[in-house]
Amino acid sequence: MELKPGMIVQLTVERKADFGYFLTDNNKEIEDILLHNRQVTEAIEVGQSIEVFLFHDHHGRLSATMEEPIISLDSNFDWLEVVSVNEKDGVFLYNGISRDLFLSMDDLGSDRSLWPKVGEKVPVSLTFDKKGRLMGRLLRGTPVEETASEAPKTILNSEITGTVYSFSEKGAFVFTEQSYIAFLHFNETSEELHLGKVLTARVTFVRDDGKINISMQPKAHERRHDDADTIFDFLLKRDGGMPYTDKSDPIIIKQKFNMSKGSFKRALGKLLKEGKIYQKDGWTFKKE
Repeated sequence: MELKPGMIVQLTVERKADFGYFLTDNNKEIEDILLHNRQVTEAIEVGQSIEVFLFHDHHGRLSATMEEPIISLDSNFDWLEVVSVNEKDGVFLYNGISRDLFLSMDDLGSDRSLWPKVGEKVPVSLTFDKKGRLMGRLLRGTPVEETASEAPKTILNSEITGTVYSFSEKGAFVFTEQSYIAFLHFNETSEELHLGKVLTARVTFVRDDGKINISMQPKAHERRHDDADTIFDFLLKRDGGMPYTDKSDPIIIKQKFNMSKGSFKRALGKLLKEGKIYQKDGWTFKKE
């Protein structure tokens, strides 16, 4: 059997050295594999058969550890935490052992603003680079979806928390704490997104297949409240008067308030109803 990094195997302790142990298979068909003292997690003896995880050390030599990895070549994938970021090449992930797992920018993309931050998690499996070195592979689509649960219709309008794990041209895919697959359209975001970002959003639609659509934007009546606050704050900064009403040009409204003419009119209507403003001669004034 050809031994590769990423494998969990049973090997025999062949001999002991000051700095660790040398391991071999039962048929002694492989070269000695070093199990360094710092990779030993319990007392072992020469001749004993032990289970170890194989990896390449800093010198590129096949080595062993008794530490238990989070993922191996025998497992599907898991969500690994980013422990450091190399802006030039990629990120390093914690895989349960002292040797961190590298995830290349080839997987992450050239836009560094979309890379996960330290402390955030992304779904990865194990693979090899062209030189046979063990590294992470970022997962999207089917492997993640196969672990998901179907969302019930009852969660409509509920708040839900999840992690961004993939992007499409129109938005981001989020894996929620309840293991639901959610889609967040870019028009429904309220902040910048990146892989590994944990966010909370509202469920706006539950599909027949159990996937959901979510939004970080407030509901329509809450947005009107926010728009009303924006307009009222604008009035206060202009000593209580502005040359804009529900008859003003939509382009000017967009430039001045960053809202549509319809949103502007609804917000003005709310302020009028609350008795906070009045309109006269093409102007809007704050009521004293």
